[in-house]
Formats: sequence, structure tokens, C-alpha cells
Amino acid sequence: MRWLARKYGIEIQERQLTAEEQAEQTERESLSNLATWAQKWFTAQLLETGEGKSVGLGYLRKRDFTDATLQDFAVGYCPERPWSEEGALAEAAKKAGYQEKWLLSSGLCRKRDDNSLYDFYRGRVIFPIRDVTGRFIGFGGRTLKTDKKAPKYVNSPESPLYDKSRALYGIHLSRNAIVREDRAILVEGYTDVMAMRQAGVENVVASSGTALTVEQVRLLRRFSKRMTMLFDGDPAGLRAAIRGVDIVLGEGLDVKVAVLPDGEDPDTFAKRLGKDAMVEWLAENSRDFIRFKIDLLDKEAADDPIKRTELVRSVVQSIAQVPDELKRTVYVQESAGRLGMQVEDLLAELGRQAVARLEKEAKAPLPSLTPKKDAPIGAPRLTGRVGRSGREQDLLRLLLQYGRHKITIEVPSEEAAPEGENEEPMTIEGTLAEFMIHELDMVGLAIRHPVVDRIVQHFRESIVAGHIPGPEDLGITDPEVVELTADVLVSEFTLSKNWFERHGIEPETEEQQLKRALEGALHRLLLDEARGEGYRIKARLQELSEDPSTSEDPASEEVDLLRRKIGVSKRVSKLALHFESTILHNMSAEDAKKTR
Repeated sequence: MRWLARKYGIEIQERQLTAEEQAEQTERESLSNLATWAQKWFTAQLLETGEGKSVGLGYLRKRDFTDATLQDFAVGYCPERPWSEEGALAEAAKKAGYQEKWLLSSGLCRKRDDNSLYDFYRGRVIFPIRDVTGRFIGFGGRTLKTDKKAPKYVNSPESPLYDKSRALYGIHLSRNAIVREDRAILVEGYTDVMAMRQAGVENVVASSGTALTVEQVRLLRRFSKRMTMLFDGDPAGLRAAIRGVDIVLGEGLDVKVAVLPDGEDPDTFAKRLGKDAMVEWLAENSRDFIRFKIDLLDKEAADDPIKRTELVRSVVQSIAQVPDELKRTVYVQESAGRLGMQVEDLLAELGRQAVARLEKEAKAPLPSLTPKKDAPIGAPRLTGRVGRSGREQDLLRLLLQYGRHKITIEVPSEEAAPEGENEEPMTIEGTLAEFMIHELDMVGLAIRHPVVDRIVQHFRESIVAGHIPGPEDLGITDPEVVELTADVLVSEFTLSKNWFERHGIEPETEEQQLKRALEGALHRLLLDEARGEGYRIKARLQELSEDPSTSEDPASEEVDLLRRKIGVSKRVSKLALHFESTILHNMSAEDAKKTR
């Protein structure tokens, strides 16, 4: 925005940053400048030094990577100095004017016991990680040694610049191809992305050395709602992979899985086949995830009744993540046939899981949670709106009922008025619909209820065209929209006239408090997301403490998780203050799933 303003001579009035915000912005900018410098230095070491050419470039040539591919991905190399000497990058960075604290917080360097610095990536090929705009935000390093004690890959720690849960390797190059092909292909490693792109398959990304996260799925969802996950045939890897796919299903994506032939990985397979054959192979060998999961687990369950029970529950749990009711219906019917069960049995299990989740959220039995007799096949139609879906429907109700109402927002002034002057605060007037869409886009809140999402998108497009739609404009040919619109607009309560007639009290209505109602609805969604993220961090820390082998670098990942946990805790505390409460019940696993 500042760049555009300078270009067209527009003055931007900005509020004064707090000391904490200014420090955070300074740190982020300093780390960004350092990352840009480090990438150029790593690349120079690869291409211009003897060690880089013989060790780093020699390895990449054996992998058949071309100069164009190495340039596209800005690959580099970090030299290895004797342990007694200061790191080569540390020395060069200090000469270039970069402070030691930024070298440490970026993860490029670490301290020895004698307080001297060593390079974290020494002796490794460097794969720079970029955000969706192409800005350098972190690094991955691959060792070229055969020492089994050294982790094969190490990655940048969490920082204000780099959040691995939101980063996708190669997204800056693949985003246009993902839109063009209307499908993203997810692979496991850096070189897999490079090899696929070199072979001509460009809509490919990797999850940057971490298990797939909700944030990464939402980033991909901006470009396409279809995804193919490409795995090699290792059974342990496949089981680990399917644990994360429920996240993708919960975000409403159409997920397919392709498993490579034994002994192949995406790198070698793509180079051997080339673009046309690779695209054809993917089309022929990609399977729907639910079907893939049943086939994979069915072999393990065999005739063991306990394992078959676990299989059924696992499949139903995945189906329950799918937000589209019609898709759930199809999955239930097909899964029943494949599992040799009755549709009614799977629907009953689906209903039990739904009721159990909601009762846990309420911390008490919910006697009203009885499926309607005329409910369509799929998840039970439950009375009352609770959980993430309910909060999104409450937001929709405000949009439909008051979208055209005018509200006035005060713009924070940059400087206070001089003493003695009563300067009127600057305000902006607009409709509730305009402010709501703006806030959703600014904070990056994704609407996951498919019907609510369609209606919000309709409002977004109409606002751009200069028109604020009302309930009468929606769903004429879409039964789901008609049903949901009618449901959210029917109020179960009316304000009693006795407040005024008997007591002389005239309560403020929701219409009179639109700004407060809008802020409350948005804050509840943000609080849900923050607490869900906090739960997942806590669960991962627990998993890491019980089995460190699930991470390539347990100590580094634990530090990253603790940093993220502190940041999330601050967000939760700030959001809770909006409701004048900082006491929140602990979030359970089922609660966390509702935030996905």
C-alpha cells in the first residue's frame, strides 16, 4: 500500500504504532533483510567457491538438476569450517553489518559454550523457503554426510518472519499453475517439488518439512479446492500421511491420493516419465481419499473384529469432517458397500460422533440433540446452532438481516488534538455488509460452512459491482441456500414489551448495537481459531515428548512449538478481553476439531 501511495502521490495517514508493535515490525524487517542477504550469499557459495562447486553443485548435478531449476529455486550451499573456527556465514554477515541477535533469532547461526558463533547449516545444500509473494522467509538444509546421527534435513526455527505451519515450499512458483490446472499436487520434499517442476508438472508444492496444517490447506484453498497427495509406497509413511488428511477434508477440499510404484519417489519418477506421461499416470492412479483409506486399513483389519470396529470408526471420523452434506451422503453409501455394512449403521455411528462432540463442547448432556425424523441422509440435523458452524451461521444472520444498514466507524487519528481544541474524530460510514467482508478479508478468516461460504462470496461479488444483496436476492435456484437462509432468519425469541410498559426500561436492540454485534461475531470466530491452534500445538508437544522419533530435529521443533504457544496464548488473552473474561475451559480434542 505504501508503494502504491508513493507511486500515485497519495498520502497515507497511519496511526502511531505502540512500542511493542514497532519492535515487532523492526524485528520482522530486519529478519527479512537478513534472509534476502543470506540467500544471495548461499547461492554465491554454491556457484563461485571450490567447496560449493565440488560438494554442493556436484551433488545437485548427480540429481540431474539443471541450471534453470537451481536458479528458479535459488538453491545454495553453506561451507563447513573446522569446529574451532567461527562460521563462514557468521563472519560474512557481521562484516555486512548484521547484528548477532538477528543471526541467532533467524536460526542461521547458533552459539557454542564459549559464546562464539557457528553456522547452523554448515556443510549442507540450502533450499530457501519463500512465501506466496516470493519473499525469502526461511531455509531448509540437506546434509551430504553419511553420518546417521545427523538429521538429513534441518529447517529454520519459528520467528516473526517464518511460521512453518503457514509456509508451502514452491508456492510462489506454482500458484498460477494451480489456478490454471484447478488442482494442487502435494509432495513430501524440496527436491520432489524441483524435479516435478523440471519435468513440466508445475502445480506442485511441499509442506516444508512439517505435517500438513490447517493454515497450509487454507493457503492452497485460495487457489483451488482440489488436491492430489502424492506418496511413495512406504507403509509407515502412508499411515502417517492419512492422519493429516482429515484436515484437508474438513476444509472442504476434494482430496485424491496417488501412491507411487515400489522403489520410486516423485523425484526419480517425474524425471523418468516426463510431463505428459506423469500427468497421464496421475489421472489414472489417483483415488478418492475415503476409498483409499478403506482399502489401506481393510488389509490390516482382515477378520479381526476389534480392528474392523476401529476401521469403521476411523472411516466415519473422516467422513464427519466433510462439510458438504451431499458428499457425506455419497461417502456413507459407498463406504457401507465396501465395508459390508448397512447404511443405517454408519449413519448411526456418524450421529453418535456428532452428539458426543457437541456434548463435550457443552460439558453436559444435550437432551435437545435429537435428529429430525425427516432429516436427509448424512449428519443429523441438530436443534440449535453451536460450535464453529453455528458461529458462522450467526455471522450470516447479521449479514442477511442487517447487511444494508449503515454504521459509522471511527478512524484512529495519528495525533491527539491540541489542548483546548475539541476536534471531531474522523469517521467512515458504510454498510454492515461492506465492513464485514472487509474484516473477513483483512484478518484472513476462512468460512468453512460450504453454503455460508457461497452466500458470503455472493455478497463479496455484489459489493464489487456496487449492490448490497438482501435475502430476497438469494438462492432462487439453490435449495441449500433457501433452506439455510430461512433457518438463520427465524428468531426463536422476541423482545418483551413489558420492559418498557411496566418498568420504564427500553433495552437496546441488536439493530441499535450493530457494531458491537459484528465485533462479537468476528471475535468469537477468531478466538475459536486461536484456541484450536493452541490445542494442536499442545498435542504435538505431548506427542513429541512421548516419541521424539516423530521429528527430524526434536529439540529444534520443541523450541519452535513453545514460541508459537506463547504467541497463541497472547492472542487468546487479547481476544478473551473483548468478552471481559480471561477464564476459558480447556479445549478438548473434539473442541479443536470444531475449529478446523
